[in-house]
Amino acid sequence: MQSNLFRGAAACCAFSLVSIFATAPAVALGDGWPQCRSADPDARIAGCSKVIERLAKESQHNKVAAWLNRAGAFQAKGEYDKALEDFGKALALDPKSAVIFAARAAAWRAKGDPDKAIADYDAALAAQPKNAAVLAERASTKQAKGDLDGAMADFDKAIEQDKRAARAFAGRAALWRTKGDADKALADLGSAIAADKGKATYLLQRGALYQGKSDWDHAIADFTEATKREPKLALAWNNRGLAQHGKGDFDAAIADFTKAIALDGKYARALLNRANALRGKKDYEKAKADIDAALALEPGLAAAKKAQDDVAKVLAKRASAPAQ
Repeated sequence: MQSNLFRGAAACCAFSLVSIFATAPAVALGDGWPQCRSADPDARIAGCSKVIERLAKESQHNKVAAWLNRAGAFQAKGEYDKALEDFGKALALDPKSAVIFAARAAAWRAKGDPDKAIADYDAALAAQPKNAAVLAERASTKQAKGDLDGAMADFDKAIEQDKRAARAFAGRAALWRTKGDADKALADLGSAIAADKGKATYLLQRGALYQGKSDWDHAIADFTEATKREPKLALAWNNRGLAQHGKGDFDAAIADFTKAIALDGKYARALLNRANALRGKKDYEKAKADIDAALALEPGLAAAKKAQDDVAKVLAKRASAPAQ
């Protein structure tokens, strides 16, 4: 279970660290470089492999970039051992690179080895002690490992170095939430939202925190802004629907769940959520249809199975009731 936490947490940032080299201009010699800088992992592996075959002809910068770019592609495909080997090759050429150490740390973390990840983050920070992004990644690794105090110290350092470090604020907010301090968590998420005005991620997190406090109006406001920032994000519509339901506005909830389903036709939980809102309106026939559709997509969805039983009982009771 713990290794899954490391893999999931590392996935969002692993390839972005490598992309520092992936997008950097390189003096191309012959074929291979256009593919070696491709966003497609398979194309990148093929292109970088061509470059590596004649690596002696390349500049030092390009040699490092070839190994690093291929490592990132292997990592994106989940081939962590190959990625780690290539990161090692890159470090052999540039042994004090904070970028390479941080990228390899993300690979160790994705593989489920937090101790080696932290060691590489330590090496990256030895080269760049004030790197807020690396401090935040080390903090997140410590957090996933259960070292909450160490994580808090690193998040604090990251924020001290960069007052607009959205990821650090959001990470620290999660720690405050774990410690039971919702007010500090809300404050840090507010800072994360102010620092990152483009994406919905931190709005969804703060909205969920408000939702947990049954503060429906603030939750709806955050989820509404999330739908404006990322209107095709089904999760944002689903979450606003949940807040509308919590507030007792079943019609608004159904409209939001319907939007989420339109954006993602395989969103079983949105179907179940709409069914529950329909049950709130006592529209059990339509609720049954949504529950059946949810179970067709996710047969093991326990909440849907229970809802199916509950609705079946209501419909059976209605059917057996004497006509009036």
